[in-house]
Amino acid sequence: MRPVTPGAAAVLVMGALLASPATAAPVLTRALAAVRFDTPTSCAVTLTLTVTGAASIEHRLELLEGTTVGALGIEGAVEATPAREIGRTRALTLAPAVDGQAYSLRYRIAQSPSRPFRCPIWLPTVPADGRSRALRVEVELPEGQAASGTMPSFSWTGSRGVAAMPHLPAFVVVPFAPAGGARPWDVSRVMDIAAVASLAVASVLWLRRRTGAH
Repeated sequence: MRPVTPGAAAVLVMGALLASPATAAPVLTRALAAVRFDTPTSCAVTLTLTVTGAASIEHRLELLEGTTVGALGIEGAVEATPAREIGRTRALTLAPAVDGQAYSLRYRIAQSPSRPFRCPIWLPTVPADGRSRALRVEVELPEGQAASGTMPSFSWTGSRGVAAMPHLPAFVVVPFAPAGGARPWDVSRVMDIAAVASLAVASVLWLRRRTGAH
């Protein structure tokens, strides 16, 4: 038997690699989270997703104390396993009817009064590619309401807001109040207060150090 030269061995290895089908990791290619706030503590979500390369996908929903979930509806997929609670989340595994085709789930959220203007999104655990901006969140507010200090930031046309991003957020925070009225307690105000408080604490510590040094 003739010995196999290093060059021939490399060709054989390359041929084997080309002959073997590549297994691509599952990826979230498109998503639309349509969020409608009915009141400051209740929202309805229709989440439409397109995932390639996965026979089943687990989804996680933030489930803080006092949060209730209702009216679950699924289209284009079936429940692979029943929903279950894991820590502070609710896990739901879905199997799309056809790989690479869109499926959707609809649900309603009621939050504790201590957490107004917050609506969680039932995120798939499959990552997005992080490059395209084919992931969108659309928010609809009650008629005559206006938002401020939202997270993430939205482009607004009347009471409808749109945000495109490389990754879906686990939740949205959309403080709103009657248009032209006083701003509600919102994220930006909390951040402002936190920044002022931090500056005040830092100033007190600096003064104490100076006083102690003398």
